[in-house]
This record gives sequence, structure tokens and C-alpha cells, in this order.
Amino acid sequence: TTSYTYLNNHTRQVLSIGFIESNLKSHQVQFNHKFAKSWLANFIVKFDNNESTSENYSSKNFDLDEFYLNPKLSYLLNDATSLDVYYQLSTKDNTIGNLESLEQHKIGVSFTFSGMQKSAINGEVNYISNLFDGNANSPVSYQMLEGLQPGKNFTWSLLAQQKITKFLDLNLTYYGRKTETSKTIHTGSVQLKAYF
Repeated sequence: TTSYTYLNNHTRQVLSIGFIESNLKSHQVQFNHKFAKSWLANFIVKFDNNESTSENYSSKNFDLDEFYLNPKLSYLLNDATSLDVYYQLSTKDNTIGNLESLEQHKIGVSFTFSGMQKSAINGEVNYISNLFDGNANSPVSYQMLEGLQPGKNFTWSLLAQQKITKFLDLNLTYYGRKTETSKTIHTGSVQLKAYF
């Protein structure tokens, strides 16, 4: 199957420091094809224009032209378990201000397991190479690099969900990341949801 998605989103926040206005326009083409009974090929191409204007902080202004190319190959072990291998090429160019640019290469592996509709486990490991031109400590670079650093980055995550009763769910979340210049950062959370 092939699908095309167009998104046009406009937001305006009025804060004590002035307004922040954001515009996002996105064109995406996605192709999915299942073959040989257990294999799924997925291919995404996306063109975005992401713009943000801050009334009083010009360092937060950006106008990004973004391109994404994302092929993914999935092996479906059964209805409840899958393993994915993927690559993503991203380019982002700021057309105003300091004209920052980014070329990002991401290679990753992920898995999904769901058992008996009461539990699920998802995990992924990524290697991300960021070729960034610009000031890496600016609000614009934080937006472009998505919180990562120029150079080599590793990220990983694990999410476990368990339905305890008809009215109670337990979620355990763990995230980790490592850059060339910093120590490993571990983040976790526990969430208990009650349905009334």
C-alpha cells in the first residue's frame, strides 16, 4: 500500500515573555509491502518546513527545511512479535539567522512483543551520527539535533506494559543515551493508571 499525507499546523502561544508562533507544513509518502509471509518492507519520504517565531527572543527563531528518508525492514515472527531494522537519513537547513545545517544518519534495531493482550514489551537501540554546522549550544541547534550532540550518539529504550486488573495498568519506561562528549544518561519512570 502507498499513502500520501499532508499536514499544515499553526500554533500561537501567548506567554509572559511574549508570544511564540509555530508553523509546520509536511508532505509525506509512505509505502508498505508484505512479502514472503513474514517480511514487511516500509519506506517513508518526507519533506517538512518547520518555522518558529519568538516575539522577544530572536535566538529562538528558525525556519527549517527538512528532508527525511526512512527505509525499514521488519520480520514478523508471529502476530505478537516483530523485529525491525531501519535506517534514517535526515537533513535540516535553517534558512534564517546563522544558517545552521544538519545531516543525520540513524541506524537502529527495535523489537515488539505482546502477550495475551495483558502485557507488552517494546525496545530499541540506535546509533546516530550528526554532522552539524553551527553553534551547538543554541536553541536552534537543540531543536535541530533533537537534544543530542554533534558527532556520534547512541540511544536505547525499553517500555514494559502490564494490565494488572480490568481497571489498573502498570507502565515501566527506561531511556538511555550516550554521546562522544558526555557520560551515559539513564532515565526511567513508573506509571500506574487507574480507570474509573
